[in-house]
Amino acid sequence: MARKTVLVCDNCAKEVGDNKGATLRLTYSDARRGAKQADLCDDCAGNLPGHAVARRGRKPKAVAA
Repeated sequence: MARKTVLVCDNCAKEVGDNKGATLRLTYSDARRGAKQADLCDDCAGNLPGHAVARRGRKPKAVAA
């Protein structure tokens, strides 16, 4: 018997499709408080406040030239 994992949005309780959605991880500056993690659908993840963060590391040679 095969098993299938179904991912459900923690905000709106809708089922998240394959290759869709995001995982939000919140870490506190006080390490004793630990961390929280939430699975979100594309709609809920797009409505969150904040801004895009640049990726770390060196740019590939083709882009840098």
